[in-house]
Amino acid sequence: MKKTLIILLLLMSGFICNTLLHGQTLTGVVTDRASGETLPGANVVVAGTTIGTMTGMEGTYELELTPGDYSIVVSYVGYIGEEFSITLTDDERLTRDISLQPDITTFEEFVVVGYGTQQKRLVTGAISSVSAEEITSTPVLRVDQALQGRTAGVMVTNLSGQPGEPPTVRIRGAGTTGDASPLYIVDGLAVGSIDYLNPGDIESIDVLKDAASAAIYGARAANGVILITTKSGQEGVMNVTYSTYQGMQNVARTIDMLDAEQYRMMMNEGARNAGLTEPFDLNEIPQHNTNWQDALFASNAPLIHHELSVNGGTERSTYASSLSYFTQEGIIGGDKSRFDRITGRLNTRHDVNEFINFGSNMAYSNITTRGIASNASFNAAYGSALNIDPLTPVIEENENILNQAPYATEPVVTSSKGEVYGISRHIGSEIVNPLALLELQTGQSRVDKIVGNVFGEVEPVNNLKFNSSLGIDLAYVIYDSHTPLFYLNDAQLNTEKTNVSKSMHRHYTWQWENTLSWAREIGDHNISALAGVSASKYNFEDLSGFNAKVPINDPNHVYLNMATDTVWTAYGGALHNSLLSQFGRVLYDYQSRYAFNATLRRDGSSKF
Repeated sequence: MKKTLIILLLLMSGFICNTLLHGQTLTGVVTDRASGETLPGANVVVAGTTIGTMTGMEGTYELELTPGDYSIVVSYVGYIGEEFSITLTDDERLTRDISLQPDITTFEEFVVVGYGTQQKRLVTGAISSVSAEEITSTPVLRVDQALQGRTAGVMVTNLSGQPGEPPTVRIRGAGTTGDASPLYIVDGLAVGSIDYLNPGDIESIDVLKDAASAAIYGARAANGVILITTKSGQEGVMNVTYSTYQGMQNVARTIDMLDAEQYRMMMNEGARNAGLTEPFDLNEIPQHNTNWQDALFASNAPLIHHELSVNGGTERSTYASSLSYFTQEGIIGGDKSRFDRITGRLNTRHDVNEFINFGSNMAYSNITTRGIASNASFNAAYGSALNIDPLTPVIEENENILNQAPYATEPVVTSSKGEVYGISRHIGSEIVNPLALLELQTGQSRVDKIVGNVFGEVEPVNNLKFNSSLGIDLAYVIYDSHTPLFYLNDAQLNTEKTNVSKSMHRHYTWQWENTLSWAREIGDHNISALAGVSASKYNFEDLSGFNAKVPINDPNHVYLNMATDTVWTAYGGALHNSLLSQFGRVLYDYQSRYAFNATLRRDGSSKF
């Protein structure tokens, strides 16, 4: 055994020595043909094999080979690859310098326009784009929040800090009365809202800001158009990605308010100026000095996101799928002001041959929202916190006071721990304890939403393509509300009977679009044309019920059939409207310098 091992080692040593003695070397420098600059990180590979190397910082490479004939491939991202043949003989050192031509088409930037894409430098209208990297560079709840500060002429304003509340989006100002919101197009489908979208699923956002760009979508585009493209799969091995982040929210700054001593001094001064008796004895020490902002604002309100994506495919079929979960609690209200969203997406594309392809983009979302009243002068938590006096305690603990009216005689509001919220006696009836007010915010909405489309494309002859797409936007919405017995002060109370209400509505939109596109390059002239028809129908129906005298106060277990009163009311309705449109567009450019764009659309609406 030992003899055999020694002989084998000697043979291997002889082989290695022979290779080193007779190995050949190919060296050179890879540069940019236009500028002459060296290209570090370029690949130099023997064609059809895994034998190769990369250029160093100076653009140089060195490749060890045995004698023989070789075909060498040199490639670099953004450049047109080069291939050359060499023959190596014994003890030969060969030098080959290579210059690569920049691939202009690789660097050409395209933007999504209505029913297609266009080279950005040939766009005649006002269009802004936001990439996937920009969208996910900061944690955002909604896709439209990613536009904030990134697109000129687009104003995104948050109405409040309440989780899930949509921001106001205005493109070049408010162009129409009533609803001035833009039209949202997701993967070619017009949708009513985009809160169901996971920002991690977005490939790009393109904003059509002027009339020339948005005209292809007709009157609905009067306030601008936001085109959203979701991610598609790429050919290659399956790629599994998991990403997560967790954050905490706190108030950056608060408003300076009067403390108890300052409040009593100001109230006394006001009374003197009005010729009234001073209400407070400044020699007494105030029993309470409440900082209502500190009491109201939650500390370290959580924000959590999880996302799992799987994508890949073959030469014929690609897929991109994802699952995500997002939750956020409000700085005011905590879990009483909360947004939860679960999303799932599957995008596929299949090439039957070089002339026929089809695919689908499907998304599901489940959204639960609990909100509190916001941006109101009265009956809103923050407004009350700024107006209520600092002499009132958040929680009343004095047994003597608790044994007196109204605490002992009225249905005062208590916390989840059974603590009694303090009632102010020093201000008007329109201001109440803000934390007691939060206990009465029991409204909750739940949305199940499916949005998607299936499409197919046929190229019967060169340069002529026919595309057909059928899409749906389906949502079920349930809203629950419960009002318990409560006493906030003499003006704001419900001491007679509890009530419960529930509403359910379903809205469903289908859209069918067919387009025929043609493109041709004739010398320095480039021309393309598009013609299409679009049909869509919107259906809405709802049902609501209300009743009183519910025997329990837990909003999570209150239902209509528990109510025992005879004031039962129910109502419902339905709404339908449809749209039938024809549209066309011609694009022309000369030497990619002079561009012309003509668009025409005709809408027929059942609203007229």
